[in-house]
Amino acid sequence: MFLFFVVLLVVNSVKSELNDTCTTSVYRSGSCVPVIDCQYVLNIIRSEDHTSEDWSFIDHNKCGEIPGKPPRPLVCCPIIQNVDGCGISRIGQRIYGGEETGIGVYPWAGLIEYRTHRGKFEMSCGCALVHYRWVVTAAHCIVGIPRRLTVHGVRFNEWDTGKKSNCTIINDVKLCRAIYEVEGQFSHPSYSMYDPNMRHDIALLKTRTHVEINDYVIPICLPFSESIQELRIENENFIVTGWGQTDKDTPGKQRHVSLIGKNRTICDIAFRQQMIELSYDQLCIGGEAGQDSCRGDSGGPLMYESGLITYVVGVVSFGALNCGTENHPGVYTKVADYLDWIEDIMINN
Repeated sequence: MFLFFVVLLVVNSVKSELNDTCTTSVYRSGSCVPVIDCQYVLNIIRSEDHTSEDWSFIDHNKCGEIPGKPPRPLVCCPIIQNVDGCGISRIGQRIYGGEETGIGVYPWAGLIEYRTHRGKFEMSCGCALVHYRWVVTAAHCIVGIPRRLTVHGVRFNEWDTGKKSNCTIINDVKLCRAIYEVEGQFSHPSYSMYDPNMRHDIALLKTRTHVEINDYVIPICLPFSESIQELRIENENFIVTGWGQTDKDTPGKQRHVSLIGKNRTICDIAFRQQMIELSYDQLCIGGEAGQDSCRGDSGGPLMYESGLITYVVGVVSFGALNCGTENHPGVYTKVADYLDWIEDIMINN
């Protein structure tokens, strides 16, 4: 199948040289390389459930060839790609008012660890692993934080922040928190802590070392797929997970909740008294009584499940003063509208 495909691949009229920089058909930064060197394309070819969208990507991203008999085709391969196997939980089955989350069910969800001026550690924001050294979170989780705090690290494989022990035994398996120091912080340049609309509330953190991928720590998929980018938000089902405040107990235990997407005008009405009006790059989600993200969940992922694969489509930004207020949805930064910025940060850092 693979060799047959390579022989039939026709080269586009726009020629490039080997390893030239290029731009894909969906405006992503790429490099012109042989098919065999592009894992993104290889995954499509070898997959048993590829879509017409996948094949269209290959067809529209031919960028040249290496002369020979037969010639070796070149494709514009995205420089930043989702990690192979992203968004697929290997554990368990497939927050406010939500259910307590089993360990490993959302293995990309993490917590930001802040160091106090006295050398102690606090956790008050969520995040999501999207690549080996990169997590996505909210800009307000690293900009304008109390002066006594500095961003120190990110935690994965967390089960209860209230427990002092780093390890626990679950089902005869010893599980330990995975803590990685942060090397770089990148908030969106257009974010302002003084903007009541909280636009561009997104940030990236880079860990000092690679995050070890295993059954309990797996990156979530960024929404590079056009079908996910063009997803109709209204009346779609989403999931939020976090360790924040709930109506039943103190923060610390990971919980998750299912929420329904709303039209942005619903949020405009709900936040009218605060003179807030959402932009196209913000999502209006939830509004059912007792079902909401809440304090401490900021920066966490808004997730959309497409078959077995989970995508991060939003980042928890802000919501009602009283979490879980009926007809008062929460506001999330739309990740798909920031993919160019995310790629630029990853490539240049």
